[in-house]
Amino acid sequence: MKQLDEKKRRHFLNNWVFWPPFLVMVLCIALSFLNQDAFATAMNQGYLWVSHWFDWLYLLVGLAFVAVAAFILFSKAGSIKFGGKDAKPKFTTFQWFAMSLCGGIAIGIVFWGVAEPIQFLAEPNNGIEPFSSEAVLFSMSQVYFHWSFTPYALYTLATIPIALAVYNYHQKMSIGSGLYFLIGDKCNGPIGKAADAFSLFALLGGMASGMGLGLMQIASGLEFSTGLEPSRLVWALIAVFIVVTFTFSSKLGLDKGLKWLADQNLKIYIIVLAFIFIVGPTAYILKIGTESMGTLVTTFFQKSTYLGAANGEDWSRWWTIFYWAMWIVYAPVIGIFLTRLCYGRTVRQFLLVNLVAPAIFGIIWFTIFGGTAIHMQLENIFDLWSVFQDKGLESAAFSFFQQLPLGTILVFVFLVVIVISFVTMADSMTSVASIMSTKGFQHEDGEPPTVLKVVWGVTIGTMAWVMISFAGIDGARMLTVLASLPLLFLMIALLASTLKGLYGKQDQE
Repeated sequence: MKQLDEKKRRHFLNNWVFWPPFLVMVLCIALSFLNQDAFATAMNQGYLWVSHWFDWLYLLVGLAFVAVAAFILFSKAGSIKFGGKDAKPKFTTFQWFAMSLCGGIAIGIVFWGVAEPIQFLAEPNNGIEPFSSEAVLFSMSQVYFHWSFTPYALYTLATIPIALAVYNYHQKMSIGSGLYFLIGDKCNGPIGKAADAFSLFALLGGMASGMGLGLMQIASGLEFSTGLEPSRLVWALIAVFIVVTFTFSSKLGLDKGLKWLADQNLKIYIIVLAFIFIVGPTAYILKIGTESMGTLVTTFFQKSTYLGAANGEDWSRWWTIFYWAMWIVYAPVIGIFLTRLCYGRTVRQFLLVNLVAPAIFGIIWFTIFGGTAIHMQLENIFDLWSVFQDKGLESAAFSFFQQLPLGTILVFVFLVVIVISFVTMADSMTSVASIMSTKGFQHEDGEPPTVLKVVWGVTIGTMAWVMISFAGIDGARMLTVLASLPLLFLMIALLASTLKGLYGKQDQE
């Protein structure tokens, strides 16, 4: 692919997309810095309002995306190829899957692999007795539900109209292009720019708060392995290392940077999973995984619509609705990232690699990690729940690994996994932020301007450090989730655009 002259491309800054989200996010961090408690309270109240009035819509949108994805997978439209019938893929299937998985929410399963199953075991919903056999099946099936088909359905169906517009209708690489099948060339006007700006703002907040949590988890791992206590200086040094690493990888581009990182990351994931499966309670893992899958299948529609309205419970608000809001925040920008990888693939191949495969991988991950953790808890091998309450969720995985054979080595290996996972995710999202900030970016242009990658890398790293050191992370997380409300309606529009793009009658340009 040709690349634009670097010097020339620096003048291609998309001011309407770059400056509004950048300045608003800086302002929000400043407000949080000035009065952390008041800012967090205001954002929390905002989320309560959103979840009170629109929780039903979040769940129905998630369910609709799963249903439409299943329909497309088995329909004739699945044979449509991104780029036309003569387009050839750039990556092997394994490379494609590795980048898609690790550049998306793989860091989430790393952070929550142990913590969430134990959390749900101790605090289930709907009156289930904590630590009971019913709580075990609820915990595992609910984790499967949160991290499998629905989030990836949101990601993939947000991608399809963008990828079709970019590769088959010669539109620019932007979220606004995903609306091409609904509004035509108007997607390049104010509506498209607004979609890009809102999505970029949500991405910045999500990455900054996510990286803040990552810094805390890495610092916790260093404390477990070296005894070095977390501090502002330690967080700052970790942030500098992470930012330099992912900025450098991003500068190398997909072929030399992210592809290699994701490939190594996925291989380490598989090795760690295999080791825990072998040395852990193997028979229990297989049995609880089988039972929990059965529970997921029989309760999927119930979980997809449960709001607690009948019993006055607000459990769903703080878990399922919150998750759906976060997936919706990331879905449009993940759409840009996945679009960069899917050239030369059919829609059916895209859904298999980006929805079915990662959903299955997530279920396997939580079966092995969650099953082993629950076994430790119930058999009184180790009280993980007490550790979580005393030391926080960021210590979950490291406490867990210390109870396994070769625990000290595993803590170090997992620390490396976390670092690589964060670098891979940040690399992909920094590139997306740079693409969205570049005026008229086409897929033939290769990589966005390096200077923008550096700007976004430094900005996100600085915001993350400021939040956990001075301003507090809760307000920023809630601010990000609040941004999901306008994006919820954007997702509905992208779903309609997907259907029209695949089944409507348009002439390819």
